[in-house]
Amino acid sequence: MRQTLLYCSVMFLLLAPVASLAQNPHGEINVDLPALYKQIDEAVEKSPQYIAEYEQNINEKKKILLQTNNDEQRLMLLMELSNMYESFNGDSLQVYTEQAMKTAHDGGFKEIEDICMARQAYICTFLGSQTEALTILGRMQRENLNREALVSYYRAYMEVYSNLRENAQLPQMREEFSRLYQENMDSLLSVAPEGSETYLGYKEGILTSEGHLDEALEISDKRLDMSQAGTHENAIICYGRYSIYRQKGDMDLAKYWLCKSALDDVRNAVMDQMSLIALAELLDAEGDNERASKYISFTWECNRKFSPRMRSWQIAPLLSAIEQNYQEKVDKKSRILTVWTIVITVMLVIFIIGLFFVNRQRKQLRATKEDLEKANKELAQFNSKLERMNKQITKYNKQLLEINKSQSS
Repeated sequence: MRQTLLYCSVMFLLLAPVASLAQNPHGEINVDLPALYKQIDEAVEKSPQYIAEYEQNINEKKKILLQTNNDEQRLMLLMELSNMYESFNGDSLQVYTEQAMKTAHDGGFKEIEDICMARQAYICTFLGSQTEALTILGRMQRENLNREALVSYYRAYMEVYSNLRENAQLPQMREEFSRLYQENMDSLLSVAPEGSETYLGYKEGILTSEGHLDEALEISDKRLDMSQAGTHENAIICYGRYSIYRQKGDMDLAKYWLCKSALDDVRNAVMDQMSLIALAELLDAEGDNERASKYISFTWECNRKFSPRMRSWQIAPLLSAIEQNYQEKVDKKSRILTVWTIVITVMLVIFIIGLFFVNRQRKQLRATKEDLEKANKELAQFNSKLERMNKQITKYNKQLLEINKSQSS
């Protein structure tokens, strides 16, 4: 009975993130992408605060763990810490999952030990250790696993074969890995409860890949109604909606849901970034290179904190391409600015030269005007003298006429 209660508690802990806080995906959505970009920019700036708060919550759990001697409580706390580290730090995730598995083994909690073992294999897959994952899964006895352990078991195998398929060099090996992936997918769907988040999530992915987008969207609506707004789990669902709307060709709604996913992840101190990587790639393709550079640099640092080995092969080329595009845009702006600087400098020189000649002409005009005024003044004086002389001459002529007239008489 004690083991049953503990098992139920652990399963509740594993499924707790999808507890329902109803959301309404069917209402009218106001797609204001600039506003969403601004919110993401602000969230990225506040990221150190979100990380500090998350680390504080983890440290509080660790303090409680150090103070407990009860195996059941210890196992619960180890599982909680494993969950908390799942999207925060890969190395610590492995450590606390390993401790949880050992505690379950020592306490005789076989079902929980199986779940932890399958979880450990799954962790190895997305940290890039496919060989270790296969080794762990090979040690498990499938016929002795219960439903929940089988779900984790098949999920880990799916992830292994998915990664091997993507990195296979030979076509026949890609086909073989694809077949094994599909077999484990079918097995997982056969044991997972049909209404569970795991079942619905994989079913939605299948429908999306097959092009049944309206059916996929119906399942996504159910998942969104089941999820808690503002959580990392909600971000995963939003990312799935982005994939559906992108395949539908509705890029406004696709970017809307991608932004919502990225925003939830940043605010939840998620270091295993995916949404912001996709958003950076889209923005770079659209020419918003500065914001794309900012986002990809942020995700690079986040993923390095999550695991130095994680996704470097995926992000590094994208980081390089976006940085190169951003640098080219900066260089182009710099060249344009240089050209305009030269043009403005030349125009300024021409203006100064023109101003110099204008001032010179003004001075010459002023001097000419002064000379003309002086000449006019002298001419006026000369005219005045002539006028006086004319009056004098007229007076003399008149006197001569009178003299001549008197002599003639």
